[in-house]
Amino acid sequence: MRDSGAVVETTHGAVRGTVVDTPYGTVRQFLGIPFGKPPVGERRFCAPEAVAPWEGVLDAGAFGPDPVQSVDGPYTGVIPGTVTDSVSEDCLTLNVWVPAGDEAGLPVMVWVYGGAFLMGGGSFPLYNGARLAAEQQVVVASVNYRVGALGFMDLRQVPGGESATANCGLHDVRLGLEWIAANAANFGGDAATLTAFGESAGAGSILHLLGAPGISSIMRRAIMQSPGANMTQPPDIAAKVAHCFMGNTGVSDVAGLRQLEPGEIVAAQVQTAMEMFAEAGAMPFHPVVDGSLIPAPPVELLQTSAATDIDVLIGGTAHELRLFQQDLPADHSEQILHHMVSGHIAARTGAEASASEVAAVVGEYRQAAEGTAWTTDSDILTAVNTDVSMREPIQRLADYRAGAGSRTYMYDFRWCSQADPDKGAFHAIDLPFALDSFHVDGWREFIGADEAAEALGRGMRSAWAAFARSGDPSTSELGPWPRYELDGRMTMILDGDSTPAADPLKNERSMWGPVGGVDS
Repeated sequence: MRDSGAVVETTHGAVRGTVVDTPYGTVRQFLGIPFGKPPVGERRFCAPEAVAPWEGVLDAGAFGPDPVQSVDGPYTGVIPGTVTDSVSEDCLTLNVWVPAGDEAGLPVMVWVYGGAFLMGGGSFPLYNGARLAAEQQVVVASVNYRVGALGFMDLRQVPGGESATANCGLHDVRLGLEWIAANAANFGGDAATLTAFGESAGAGSILHLLGAPGISSIMRRAIMQSPGANMTQPPDIAAKVAHCFMGNTGVSDVAGLRQLEPGEIVAAQVQTAMEMFAEAGAMPFHPVVDGSLIPAPPVELLQTSAATDIDVLIGGTAHELRLFQQDLPADHSEQILHHMVSGHIAARTGAEASASEVAAVVGEYRQAAEGTAWTTDSDILTAVNTDVSMREPIQRLADYRAGAGSRTYMYDFRWCSQADPDKGAFHAIDLPFALDSFHVDGWREFIGADEAAEALGRGMRSAWAAFARSGDPSTSELGPWPRYELDGRMTMILDGDSTPAADPLKNERSMWGPVGGVDS
C-alpha cells in the first residue's frame, strides 16, 4: 500500500486515498470516509444525520472502527475472519475501491455485510473490495451500519420512545447509499447503476429497503445472497424485546439508555438474547415494520405493491443451516423432529397438522436423503429448517416479483465444502467466491477451495458485475442466464459446472404450500 497522492472532491470535502496492488491490477482505495455524524448521546437510537462538511483534505488511508458489538457472541468465529478488535459508536463510515486509471461511468457495487444483525463491519478483510474492483473494472464500496440493540431495537413502546427511531441500522445503510450515489461520478462510477449486494443479514437489510419510499431513485439493482426472507420482527415481539432490554439495563426510559456506556448496552443485549430466545429466536434484534422506512414486511409488499424499478438477483446455498446443525438427543430425536415439523406446518397453514401429515413430510425428506450421509433425525430436521426458513421463502420472493413483472434472476449455490463434506454448501460458503477472498483468514483451507472453486468464483464475480452493469448477469464465463419467470422458474445452478435449470426447488415449494400471492 502506498500514498496515491490522488485527491477526490466529494459533496462533503476532499479525501486522499492510497494505492494497493492486486493480482488484477492497481486499485485506489479510500477508507473510513464519514457519511454520518457520530450516533452518540442524544443521537443514539435515532436515524443518522448526514456528516457535516470538513475543511481541508481528509486522510482516507485507514478503516474506521466497526459498530459496537459483542466480540464473543454465539456467531463470533463461526466462519473465519468474523472477529473485530476495533469498535465504536462513531462508526458511520464507508470505503471505496476504484480501478486505477482515468475510467468513468463504471458500475457501482455497494457491499452490505451480514452477521445476524448482531455483528459485522467494513474493516473485515473478508469484505475487502480491492480485488473485485480491479478484476471486474467496477467501483466497489462498503457501508458500516449499527447492529444489535443500537441498530435494530424498536423502542417506540417504552417510556421516552417517541424520541427514538426504529431500524436505525437500515437508516444507516440508506444514508450511506445516498452518499455513494451523490459521489459516484467523482470516483469514476455511474450512479445510475448503483447495485447494493450483501449476504445473510446484509441481504436482509437490502431486502427490507426494497420497499422503502423513494429507494429506487438511489438503488438501481440488488444482489441478495441468502437473505432471511421471512425475518421481519413482529411488532409485539419487538416490544417484548425492548421491555426485556430495559429491565436488563436497570434504567426506566430512553433518556436513561442514552447515558449508558456502550459496554453496558452490549451486556444487556447479550442477556436479552438469552432471555428472549424462546419467543424471539437466536436473533432478537431484527428489522421491524415502522410505517415509514419499512411500511410492511417485504413479502407483503411484493405481493400487493406494483413492480418496483429495482432489478434483483437473489439466491441461497443448498444446505444453508448445516453450518449451525446441532445433534438432537438420541432418545427423543424422532419426537422432536415430528414436533418441529408439525409446528412448521401449523405456521404455514394456520391449522394443526395431523400425525399422518407430519409423517408424510418427514417421509419425503427421508426419501430425498437416501444415498447421502445425512440420514439421521438431526440431518432431516436441518434440511427441513433450511427449506422452511431460507430456501423456500427466497423462491417465494422470486415468484412474487416475477408475477408482478419485475426483472428478477435466481441462483442456487451448490458447491460443497471439500474440507468438511458434512457441512455441504453451508450458509456463507459463497462469501469468498463473490469477493475473491479465498486467501483471507484461512478461507481456502476452511472450505478446501480447489481449481473448480476458483473458476466458479470468477464466474460468479463476472455475473455479479455484469448484472450491476446492465441488469443481466449473462456472461461468457457462465453463459446465458435466463430471467426468472413463473412459466419456467429458470435458476442458475452454481456448482463446478454451472448451468441454468428449471424449477430446482419444486419439491420444497409444493411440500410447504403457497402462502398467498402466486401459487405453484
